[in-house]
Amino acid sequence: MRYFFFSISLLLPALGLGQTQSPAVTSSASEWVTLTITAKDTMATVAKAKSTAKPVKPKPGATSATASKTTVATSTMATTDTKPAAKNAATTSPSRAALAPAKPVTRTFLEPFTDNRNGWLTGKRNGFDLEIAKDSYYIRKQSDAISRPGRSYIKLPDDVNLNKADTFTVSVEMVIPPTIEADGGLLIGVKDTSNYCQFRVIGTSKVALYTRVNGVAQANYMMGKPTAAKVAISPTRNTLTIRRTGDQLHFYVNGKEVEDSPHPYRPFKGNGVGFVSFAEAVKFQYLTVQLGK
Repeated sequence: MRYFFFSISLLLPALGLGQTQSPAVTSSASEWVTLTITAKDTMATVAKAKSTAKPVKPKPGATSATASKTTVATSTMATTDTKPAAKNAATTSPSRAALAPAKPVTRTFLEPFTDNRNGWLTGKRNGFDLEIAKDSYYIRKQSDAISRPGRSYIKLPDDVNLNKADTFTVSVEMVIPPTIEADGGLLIGVKDTSNYCQFRVIGTSKVALYTRVNGVAQANYMMGKPTAAKVAISPTRNTLTIRRTGDQLHFYVNGKEVEDSPHPYRPFKGNGVGFVSFAEAVKFQYLTVQLGK
């Protein structure tokens, strides 16, 4: 099967979807469930209006999330590391070093899709409609006859480098309309159309882990073959998480590690993250990338 990979590195003008675009995808609920997340969260968590999301108890190695009542409006979180000034018996005046603020270091990247500040592809692209709306990123097929997947990704900031972190977590909420079978997922370590790692959910019982390097699947290493997930998969909404801990990559659906996990960590060719969809329609909410524990 040929794969058409949408790259933001292509300097193509974005095409607006305009008034002729098909109506927005709807779910079985009267309205979309709102996703809230804080900078400390490492897994996307759904919080319904006037209710509290039940925490998911992951297997050892997974980090559970806590829903927040405050919707995130920023895409990065700064952390500082300050040391107490050395005690000086000769003077009580603080040193300049003690007064100078520590240089902030970006540790977390949050994408709430409130706008397109990070440069996602939008418009009509190779048979797909790509749109940012309602705090979500939509990928829709223009025709049911299209068998290839829709893909889109962005490059992470240089100071949020997946290859330089011994521990990282990449998480996203994937939502499918109730009349459509789930078939899509998360991309990490993206360099270009020939280099990426893919975590894909198929229906309500299977997943497919795939790593492509220089256009070739790696022998005996995440070949992309659909396998039984052996964890509960919702037909409409799931949290997909990829987590590195040391020399291993772990894959989770709704906080539970899938059967075909973990795999040995191999350095990525790129530092992009994004999405893939074979389904007729899908939307993604609150992409989260966190370095460290």
